[in-house]
Amino acid sequence: ASDDGFDPNFYTQKADTIRMMLPFFQQFRDMGMKDKAAGVSAETAPQRVKEFHSEKFFHSLQSTTTFAGRKYTNSDMPSPKKMKLMADTISAVYLDGYEGRQ
Repeated sequence: ASDDGFDPNFYTQKADTIRMMLPFFQQFRDMGMKDKAAGVSAETAPQRVKEFHSEKFFHSLQSTTTFAGRKYTNSDMPSPKKMKLMADTISAVYLDGYEGRQ
């Protein structure tokens, strides 16, 4: 766990984290819904999901933090474990939108 920036004095406020992540994941759900409405076939949708697991996709994501009125961009790549978790979650959310699941 130490390689993932573990600090015993750090804790996560889960409700705030969830609230802040919803818009991020909503864009992928909306993308799935738009693809379905645009007639993207069920055979093509898994290709889009595969893109979410590519390094190129992860490099396109930028993390920004606002501190004391200034925005900071973090270009560090997350650990492989975190990248897989993020890709799996984005893929599931996209497919939920594509298949019309709630």
